[in-house]
Amino acid sequence: MDAEPVESGQSPSRRRRAQRATSEELVTAAIRVIGREGVAAATTRKIAEEAGVPQGTVHYWFTDKNELLQDVVLAIVERLRKSVAAGDRLDGVVTPDDLRAGLRAAWAEVSGDDPGTQLGYYELTALALRNPSMRELARRQYRSYRDLAAHTLAPLLVDVEPGRAAALAQLVAVTFDGLALAWLADPEGTRPEQVLDLLADAVLQAKEAGRGVAAQADAGA
Repeated sequence: MDAEPVESGQSPSRRRRAQRATSEELVTAAIRVIGREGVAAATTRKIAEEAGVPQGTVHYWFTDKNELLQDVVLAIVERLRKSVAAGDRLDGVVTPDDLRAGLRAAWAEVSGDDPGTQLGYYELTALALRNPSMRELARRQYRSYRDLAAHTLAPLLVDVEPGRAAALAQLVAVTFDGLALAWLADPEGTRPEQVLDLLADAVLQAKEAGRGVAAQADAGA
């Protein structure tokens, strides 16, 4: 049974809202299935059943499963962005304690997520890397992680040379990514607080070094 198109009598704005709601429901259902059973088991049939709609609905809104998975990745990144923004303390003058608290708050959001869903994120990445037609999905996923880290750290690194600031943002992104995987594999043997304290030290040291370089440049001008 195919999905029924939105009624032609609806206004364009109502049709857009209906389309967005339907696709978001399917993405949410896909995340639940992936978290519970893994990416390989997340067939369009199971996703449709989870969403409580006919299987044809998935193919009505998405060209194929890969296109749906792209929206799943975007939803994951957006969820992370919102959680970081909600606990963002990196505005204005930031003390070392503020930075550590901010990193720990971000980690609390990551570690508080369902472990199955977290594992599904890594499965999505591995699937994309093994499939040439999906490689852009993996690149987009990790580019989004770096951009999110760069945006979050930007107020703190105004005195840091741009290339170094970008490297620090990448350091934060890959540290969280690796820490999450280590925590999934060995939660009792992983020490997130200690790792995040070292990460905060690295960021703060780079900030102070950047200030020193800027001061020398101003003195020599």
